[in-house]
Amino acid sequence: MRRIVKVCLTVCIAFVCSGITLACGDWSQEWTQNYLPEAVGRFTKMEFFIMPGASDGVTFEAATSISPVPGSSNGWTSVLPNSGYSLLTGPRAKTALLTTYFSGPPTAVFDLDFVLWNGNSVVERQEFKWLGGAWENPRGTLIKNTSGGYDRGGYDRSASVVPIPSSILLLLPAFIGILFLRKCISEV
Repeated sequence: MRRIVKVCLTVCIAFVCSGITLACGDWSQEWTQNYLPEAVGRFTKMEFFIMPGASDGVTFEAATSISPVPGSSNGWTSVLPNSGYSLLTGPRAKTALLTTYFSGPPTAVFDLDFVLWNGNSVVERQEFKWLGGAWENPRGTLIKNTSGGYDRGGYDRSASVVPIPSSILLLLPAFIGILFLRKCISEV
């Protein structure tokens, strides 16, 4: 009987740990810049900001990648000065494909600001809101796929996610019950 209790306890612990792993993950979003119908002109710098107030754990996982289209100059650099700011600089470009990499639960809600520069002049500024499953953008011209790009961490968006603190709070009485049961069985 003691062995059955140990197996049950191990299964419960594995369940909780796998839930923590599934609730978070690295994911990304693909963007386009200056593809029709959008045409704001050439640019030399791009900035992405995760705005204050983002859910816990939402940060940039890596610097934004850029692929200028043929005809645009290569030589762009991308850096991540901090976990909430991604900066891209380079020679003048006309169009580009971008990918931002996020860390944290894809179900979180946060605001993302995008600023496009040509030298010292702001060419374009857009505000985006990730609603935990889709982007909201009044202008709607930069997002390649409004329901998110692709997952790098194997997160299944179709699965319903229970918030981690709530899950642990609900499973805590089960653990106490199992420990109490184990004590009762060992006394018999």
